[in-house]
Amino acid sequence: METFEARLTLPCNAEVAFDFLAHPENIKRISPPDMGLFFLEAPKRLSLGARMQFKVQAFGVAREAIHEITQFDEPGSFTEQQVKGPLGHWVHEHLFEPDDEGAVTIIDRIEFQPPGGVVGLLVNADRILESLEEGFDHRHDQLEKLLGFA
Repeated sequence: METFEARLTLPCNAEVAFDFLAHPENIKRISPPDMGLFFLEAPKRLSLGARMQFKVQAFGVAREAIHEITQFDEPGSFTEQQVKGPLGHWVHEHLFEPDDEGAVTIIDRIEFQPPGGVVGLLVNADRILESLEEGFDHRHDQLEKLLGFA
């Protein structure tokens, strides 16, 4: 199992950051355009047990996936887990840690396993980690623009 973690501190409170990221339409807004994220089905706002069915462009191929919210503790954290999709395993924890000055650190922790078989030879852990780095750099830039009052 591989792990990826990204952190971003924003000058807003945990409630604002959590609420923003609990809306799938906002996830699309902060995702890299070349990712081609398109929701086929998603609630207006996430909650425990909610499912998001989406398509995403990954490594030159459009893939469909379904993620379910398996933990939801507003405004501290929520977890989404791949129910159906291209990877062997995917769990994404979204953590929101407030500080004493009214800011919040958003921590994204992803545990994943590359796909098996021949595809796994091409889409290996290193390529996935590199893609996550690039994607979260873009995501953090967008979050700073939208929530960081930059």
